[in-house]
Amino acid sequence: MILTSMNRQLSLSLCVAVVSFAWMSSIAVAQEDRIFTLKGGVAIRGNIIERTRDKVVIEVKGANQNVATNEIARIINDGEPQPLTKAKDLISQGNIDQAIQEFKKVADDTLKSDVVKQDYQFYRGYLAASNALQGKGDANAAQKLLLAWAKENSTSNHFYSASEKLGELAMALGAPDQAAKYFGVLAAAPFPDLKVKGGYLAGKALLALKKTADARAKFEVVTQAQVSDPASLKLKKLASVGLIGCDATDGKADQALAALEKMVDEGDSSDAELFSELYNAMGGILLTAGRNEEAILSYLKTDLLYASEIEAHAESLYWLSQLWPKIGENQRATEAKSRLAKLYPTSLWLKK
Repeated sequence: MILTSMNRQLSLSLCVAVVSFAWMSSIAVAQEDRIFTLKGGVAIRGNIIERTRDKVVIEVKGANQNVATNEIARIINDGEPQPLTKAKDLISQGNIDQAIQEFKKVADDTLKSDVVKQDYQFYRGYLAASNALQGKGDANAAQKLLLAWAKENSTSNHFYSASEKLGELAMALGAPDQAAKYFGVLAAAPFPDLKVKGGYLAGKALLALKKTADARAKFEVVTQAQVSDPASLKLKKLASVGLIGCDATDGKADQALAALEKMVDEGDSSDAELFSELYNAMGGILLTAGRNEEAILSYLKTDLLYASEIEAHAESLYWLSQLWPKIGENQRATEAKSRLAKLYPTSLWLKK
């Protein structure tokens, strides 16, 4: 009997220990931040102890690990609501529309910490900006949201992403002077890939202002950058298009057109971003030269082959609506403008 009683007590103690261990383990798992990097693979799990523009420091099993912000795909914060986590996942997959729907499910009373609240406000502005840049939302409202966040969180690990979106919004709103400043934040980052991206985007903004000397300087830095990642290599090609655009603006139209045609002949036509830029640039030069039919053909290539590039496609539709009447095709002009209004109702090109 004594042995049986002792066995019962031992079994009870073991059960309590197992339950306690399981409970403590669940707490340990729950109290974790997770960093997913652009390289993919297993998330880095631990406790984030520092966040800056340039790095995030996470404590992993007692040791601190620095993760550069340009290498981070997304961060899942301890205690954040599930819809916010899912929205981040969808953004990383490029699915903005579904991310917006998921984000709407986040309830205010589920934002338990200052870090989670700050993250929520960033993604609120980021998604609004992304939606507006797709031609589906109010660019002015998105700009106000994101600018308010950036002013209060200038040391956040999201700051470079916010600066890029603010620059894109400024361009969409017809303020390339503001855009150049926002993109300059990227160009001043300590990471080669962001320097290249910021330099290229700032160059485009300066070219839109017809500040060709300043734009040329930005593009030349990009074309000479020592980088190897695919995104930066593509930007180097796009910067070459930008340099040709500077030549055209400076009155070297024939030289610029020949250079663009050479890039078309030698390039990979599956690169939608590059080729939509090439054909639109050619269209602009031909339009200025009064070669309307050739300009139409260039813009039609963007329209028919590279409609996935939203900004370039909207630009091509606008110029087609202006060019068709010059050759007596008024109905086709109306159709082009109608498509522009339907596809991109908030686009600056529709308001020109």
